[in-house]
Amino acid sequence: MHVLEAIRSRRSIPRLVEPAPDEADLRTILEAAACAPDHGKLRPFRFTVLRGEHADAFGAVLEDTYRARCRDQGTEVVPAKATKERSKLGRAPLVVVVSAMRPAGESPIPWTEQLAACAAACQNALLAATALGYGSMWRTGEPCYDDRVKAALALSPQDAVVAFLYLGTVPEGLRPRAGCEPDLDGLVREWRA
Repeated sequence: MHVLEAIRSRRSIPRLVEPAPDEADLRTILEAAACAPDHGKLRPFRFTVLRGEHADAFGAVLEDTYRARCRDQGTEVVPAKATKERSKLGRAPLVVVVSAMRPAGESPIPWTEQLAACAAACQNALLAATALGYGSMWRTGEPCYDDRVKAALALSPQDAVVAFLYLGTVPEGLRPRAGCEPDLDGLVREWRA
C-alpha cells in the first residue's frame, strides 16, 4: 500500500481479533516506528510487546494500579471499572506500549521534542500496520501517567508512557468509517511580513 493511501485509510478500530502481526510484520512495524524523526538521535522511544498470557498478567497490573489510585484519592473502587482495567488489553491480540525514556544526564534536546519523536514513532507504527493490512488503535488514559504502571514497565517516574498501540485484524463484517477526506479549512494560513 502506498504511504498516502495508508495515511488516508488508517482508522482507529476499538476491538481487534487474531491474527496479530506475525514476527516478521511486527519487526517491520517496529522498524518503521524506530525511523521516526529524532532530533539529536537520542532514540528516546522504547517498545514493550504485550500478548497472550503476558498481556493477561499485565491486565492484573492495570487493575491493581486502578485500585491503588482509588485508595490514593479516597474514592471507592467501581467493580466494573476494575474488571475493565484487567480485561482491556484483550481488545486486541497484540499491544505495543510505546514509552519515552529520558536520557541519563543533561541533554541539549528538550524533553518535549523527545516526546514528539515518540509520538512520531507511534504514527509510523500505525501507518506501517495499516499498510500491512492490520487494524490498530492508539490508546492512552490514566495508566499512562501512573508511576506504578511505569515501574511495571521498568521505567522511571521521569519517563513517559506515550501510547498503548493495539494491533490485530479488523473483525469480519466491521465496516470502518470511510477514509480521511482532508479538510484544510481554518487550518492553514500563510504568514507575511
